[in-house]
Amino acid sequence: MLWRYISHIPSRHFKMVRYYGFLANRKRRTWLPKVYDALGMVVKAKPQKPGFASLMKQFTNVDPYQCVLCGNRMVFNSAEAGILAERLLDMRRQQFATERWLRQAA
Repeated sequence: MLWRYISHIPSRHFKMVRYYGFLANRKRRTWLPKVYDALGMVVKAKPQKPGFASLMKQFTNVDPYQCVLCGNRMVFNSAEAGILAERLLDMRRQQFATERWLRQAA
């Protein structure tokens, strides 16, 4: 039984070829479409991956791009790790209050 496994080990300086012919890396781009045409095959388009917002909306039934304060649509700029949502809301409310105070003072 051991001989079955040993027979698959190549000799010392044997060059292994993984792909040969139209599957070789150098020829695949030019020859593979010709092979598909000759066999009458259709190249399948890659399925489009769903984005973060659509997955989140399906899973939680909440639109992640809807502002929790005013309800308008938000534009994603960046993500910050480590800050909890409550802290972000407190920071934003404080910023609104500061802006209101500055407008009243002027």
